[in-house]
Amino acid sequence: MANAFSRSWEITKLTLHVMKQDKELLLFPVFAGIFSILFLVALLFPTIILAFVQEGEPVWGITAYALLFIAYLGLAFIATFFNVCVVYTTKRRFEGGNATFGESITFALSKIHLIFYWSLLSATVGLLLRMLERAAERGRGNILLRFVAAGLGMAWAILTIFVVPSMVYYGLGPIDAIKRSTQVLRKTWGESLIRHFGLGLVQFAFIIAGILASVALVFLSVALGPVALVMAIALIVLYFLAVILVFAVANTVFNTALFVYADKGKIPHGFSREVVQGAFRAKKAAGTI
Repeated sequence: MANAFSRSWEITKLTLHVMKQDKELLLFPVFAGIFSILFLVALLFPTIILAFVQEGEPVWGITAYALLFIAYLGLAFIATFFNVCVVYTTKRRFEGGNATFGESITFALSKIHLIFYWSLLSATVGLLLRMLERAAERGRGNILLRFVAAGLGMAWAILTIFVVPSMVYYGLGPIDAIKRSTQVLRKTWGESLIRHFGLGLVQFAFIIAGILASVALVFLSVALGPVALVMAIALIVLYFLAVILVFAVANTVFNTALFVYADKGKIPHGFSREVVQGAFRAKKAAGTI
């Protein structure tokens, strides 16, 4: 466990070093969150109207599923758009360049049709999985259906893990991007699991430290008065939001590094050969971009 944490800490440090050179990376998930909230607020009105029209327990009819599909589509589009920005910025950094915020946005806009097609497919899959879950809630054999839905959802998440990098690096549409993602995944199945475990260890450590510090801070602020308590709660919320934000970007950056290494057999700029090969357990020699 100590070796695993040490390796994951080295990976995290290198990833954060790449992010430090492109601080605008942190802006993309912030904008994604803002636009997602605005989008959901806009959807709130037809949802309220639907609730008033229906009597008693909500019925999952065509209208409800249509609204759910629109929600999935919009959220997938927003998330994918800004993920493309993150991956493109990372790509330029790996190549020795320095993409600006505007350049990354412009690139994402140039791929707007691919982003929409992928969002459409992603929303469709999400809706089908949701319908399967609803069927499990209503009928017999619901435990089995829940396991099937969970398994399909997990398989979809794994198979599509490199879709956005494939879109950015090769300009592929959703089907070809899934094929490319699957090909890369076959080369680096074990490494992908190590990535999740490695970064997850460090993130988990930050969360545990935050929880312990939060408990101490709350006890201290209670003794100081309500104003201090409000300030303490605000600091706690900001801390956990920062952890979520930083590691969300870090995962995307490192995922892009994994894609480059697995797809091209080269170590991305900013990552050391020892750490990358140790983390990925590569079977082939690698160069440096």
